[in-house]
Amino acid sequence: MKRQIMANASYWLNYLQGVADDRLIPEPDLRGAARALETTIAVPEAWPLTKVLALALHPHMERRGYWADWDGFLQNLTVYARQCADPEAEAELFNRQGTIQRQRGDYKAALLSSRRAWWLFRQAGNPLGRARALCNLGDLYRLQERFRRAETLCQEAIALFETLSVIADLAQAENRLGLIYFDQGRWEEALPHLTRAETLWRQISDRHGLAKSLHNLGELHRRTGKLEEALTYFQQAIHAYHWVGDEIHVARIQLNIGNIYLKQSEFQQAEAIYTQAETILRRECDRITLARAHHNLGMVYTRLGEWREAEACFERAIEGWRSQEDAWNLANALGEFACLHLACDRRSEAQACLDQAWQLVSERPEGHYELLRRELAERRLKLAQEPVE
Repeated sequence: MKRQIMANASYWLNYLQGVADDRLIPEPDLRGAARALETTIAVPEAWPLTKVLALALHPHMERRGYWADWDGFLQNLTVYARQCADPEAEAELFNRQGTIQRQRGDYKAALLSSRRAWWLFRQAGNPLGRARALCNLGDLYRLQERFRRAETLCQEAIALFETLSVIADLAQAENRLGLIYFDQGRWEEALPHLTRAETLWRQISDRHGLAKSLHNLGELHRRTGKLEEALTYFQQAIHAYHWVGDEIHVARIQLNIGNIYLKQSEFQQAEAIYTQAETILRRECDRITLARAHHNLGMVYTRLGEWREAEACFERAIEGWRSQEDAWNLANALGEFACLHLACDRRSEAQACLDQAWQLVSERPEGHYELLRRELAERRLKLAQEPVE
């Protein structure tokens, strides 16, 4: 029986190693490889095969959005690696686990996993693994708005990847450094890093990585008002994401395209594409981006005068941002919800939303809060000046 289990696992490992990382594999094959991996855990002497199969399967599980199940499985594997006294495998698994937890929006768990990976790689004298863990940590600090720390870690990772001449990882780190500047509204500093990431991913024909950089470049052009260029980048990115079977990122780009329609007051088109994205995100349990979809739909329905639908969407968005402890987006959603209440002549509810939002942002030192503070201040002043009938 053991021989059969190991032969089956070897078959699926050879299969996965023969498939390009950015190529979508059929669902039955994905399930077959996952079942083979599960059975090898019961065979202690198969551990060398088990860990390699798990690492080969990881990018496909991540891309399909099977984050909750895969996170739990990786947790079990890291425990097993420790029991097998294999710290390098444990570090690799912690690094993958941190990536999945970041995708799921569980930043606290992701930080713990990535820090553990970094420490184990450092103990093992593995500079490539250490650089990858630093890159993941940098992205996590970015998502928690600790930008100075994030920038330092990504720059350190880039220096290591340059020394090691690892193009794929260098592209990833350049992309993440660009996002650190992007999130602070430092567009001119973000652009060269995002462009370099695109060039590097094209150089190695990494279609999934290329899709990321095209997506980010599209969003940068949207934010800087170059809407036609943004749409071109977005359509190219959607094509690349469809090619690799990454539906979650297709949905995320749909939200960005919807934002362009919203800005151009094309509300029906915005509603249609936001709704398409919401369907995918609900199915894939991407809580963070689903909150964005609800927020954006709330704005569309407000502008269409569909008050009940708008209110339901804002309530879902606020619940989502609150669960993620995302102060900026929560305050932003509360500000938009206040506009809805005011349009419906619910002054006290509008005032309560603005007060909550102001409490969240009034003393935040980060620069990207300043624009939101000004917007909320204008809304508070407008409410105060509104005549009471």
